[in-house]
Amino acid sequence: MSELKELSWDVQETVQPLPFEALERRGIRRRHRRQALTGAGVVAAVVVAVLAVVLPLGDVIGTTKSTAAKQAAIPVDQAAESVIHDKKAAMSSVAFASPKRWAAVWSIMQPESSAKSAAVLSRDGVRATAPVRKRGYVAVQAGDEALALSMPASMKGSDPSWAQAVMVRLTEQGLVEKKLRWAPPTTEFGDGDVLLAFGTLRALNPETGVLREVKIPGIDNATQPQLDSTGRWWVVAARNSGVGNIYWTDDHGKTWDHSVISPGRMLGWLGVSPDGRTLVVIPGFKPARIQHDEQVPLRLSTDRGEHWTTVATRDEPYLQSPVAFDNGTGLALYQGKNRELLRPGAGKSYTPPTDLGNLTAVGDFVYGMQYNGNQAIISTNHGKTWKYVQPR
Repeated sequence: MSELKELSWDVQETVQPLPFEALERRGIRRRHRRQALTGAGVVAAVVVAVLAVVLPLGDVIGTTKSTAAKQAAIPVDQAAESVIHDKKAAMSSVAFASPKRWAAVWSIMQPESSAKSAAVLSRDGVRATAPVRKRGYVAVQAGDEALALSMPASMKGSDPSWAQAVMVRLTEQGLVEKKLRWAPPTTEFGDGDVLLAFGTLRALNPETGVLREVKIPGIDNATQPQLDSTGRWWVVAARNSGVGNIYWTDDHGKTWDHSVISPGRMLGWLGVSPDGRTLVVIPGFKPARIQHDEQVPLRLSTDRGEHWTTVATRDEPYLQSPVAFDNGTGLALYQGKNRELLRPGAGKSYTPPTDLGNLTAVGDFVYGMQYNGNQAIISTNHGKTWKYVQPR
């Protein structure tokens, strides 16, 4: 696999083929990335209103030694360090749970016969590594911590890859490695479970390591699970051939409510604020559409989806990554001819870093992966300024 950075986008393909919409959108992204890669290489300067500084991650976010640093020393895994700092290694996945808690996956994919992966985990100034594995990791946010998961090839309990599937955490007690355990599919999930979307919707219990598929009645696929401070889980879900809906549950899957993102469109993209009141939505595509030049609306709600306002329209294939904040505003990344960081509810757009690939928000903290490099790009002021950091 020559495009190492695609691992973070394509991790779902290692588990189960995606719906047509996701595959189609991924192809568009790849073409857009290739266009970006044909430029002048790694971008070191950014445009107006973007502060670009490359610093070690601890310097950027004020990481300091905490009381957790008084725990027993974590042995250095020299094999993992060799992968992480190898010149051929590329960052394939990164996840933040807070500015001081994060995980990043580093992979060497060529030659394919000797591909290997390791991960860095950082918690309040304490750093550790996940051991080298041939089957790659993915970094995942699970509540107030970031994990490194090496997933099974499928959710079938008989799949032999379950024997190699692990979860690595960095806790106050130190580094914890736990085997992932299969459980039958369920329509309900536990209070301590975290929902993940890797081809299918799944519930992971970080304490027990149990991983199981979650079935929403009448639904074939569900993506973008997000938990707000009220305990409500939100997802975007649909039948494989049906329109996309926003689904939510307040009782861990016992019951689900839903509303249509946009009539006649499949899937879509959703950003949810921590308090669950602000939603930012980008509708999906029309099934009969042939060309990718259609204009779609960027929509905002500040009352949990009761009322919506269209704040902008842009070309569908280049509008993505909506995130939302508790102050009734949000962001969305437009990667068309004129790149924009749209600010629904906040006014005039910003100009983003030219190599910002996507957006994820954890509270007011926003981050994304670099298109053509091995850095994370972070913002602590709702996208006004950005910094480049090395999460290793």
